[in-house]
Amino acid sequence: MSEEKSLIDLARTHMEKAGLDPNSSVDLENLKPEPTPEPPAKVSTAPAPVSEAKTVDVVDTTYAEALKSLLVNVETTQAWRRVSLPSRGKAYIQCEEFVEIRPFTFAEERKLRSMKNAKDGEEIIRSLFNACVRGLDHDSMTLFDKNYLLFKLREISYGDEYTIEPECQHCSAQNKLSVLISEVPVNYVPDDYTEPFKVVLPDSQQEVTFVSPRSKDEFYMQSIDKLTDNLWRFMVSVGKYTDEKLKKAFIENTTVKDVAFLREKIVSSDYGMQLDMSFTCANCDEVSKAVIPLNEYFFSVS
Repeated sequence: MSEEKSLIDLARTHMEKAGLDPNSSVDLENLKPEPTPEPPAKVSTAPAPVSEAKTVDVVDTTYAEALKSLLVNVETTQAWRRVSLPSRGKAYIQCEEFVEIRPFTFAEERKLRSMKNAKDGEEIIRSLFNACVRGLDHDSMTLFDKNYLLFKLREISYGDEYTIEPECQHCSAQNKLSVLISEVPVNYVPDDYTEPFKVVLPDSQQEVTFVSPRSKDEFYMQSIDKLTDNLWRFMVSVGKYTDEKLKKAFIENTTVKDVAFLREKIVSSDYGMQLDMSFTCANCDEVSKAVIPLNEYFFSVS
């Protein structure tokens, strides 16, 4: 049975194991076991509360300035740009050769999407023209100037590329083509162009003074019959007479040849966008002719 060691002996043994000099003085307090460290506090994995974003109240006096700062990069794309009318302004009493146009805004484009019928379309197009064209009001435009400006508004609002799907005259296949509006030829009136026009009818030999149709007259251009019934509206005079009832009666009683001749003169034009085009069919490789139309891609990005 081994002899029980004293407290001093245990201390000496402990110091020897710890690499200390057993002959040095021993502080019994320092030989107490070190306290067991407390376990580290658990770290919560729950997300920290998100502080609410600070908002800046906009008072009425600064609303316009705040909106302008938000749209500063849009101002350049929405800038007015000058274009030359095919009529060069010569079809009007007071109009410059150039007008200014700007692209549609999103709010204005939404109006186009809201069209439900032809009557809605006429009013919406009129409002868009009056908002996006300055220098010439919509109702006074000749149809040839209006058509040109409509394509130019489409170009700057949605892009130059316009997708059309003409039908081949030979095999009836649908062809999907891309047209660059900026490359469509435009004819401009000569220096000696003037309105109203004067023609002598072939049978009655009467001189008729007339003007070209305006945008406000499109209703009368919807069919040949409707146009024929309203030819008198475009006549300034027949012979020496300007009375509306007399002009209407003259059209009803003159010859078919006179009416056809006058009708052709009223609708024909030597200026404006040249929308007639030729293309090679992808199906039969034959060349066909077509007219660049206004289709479902016109008021959208192709």
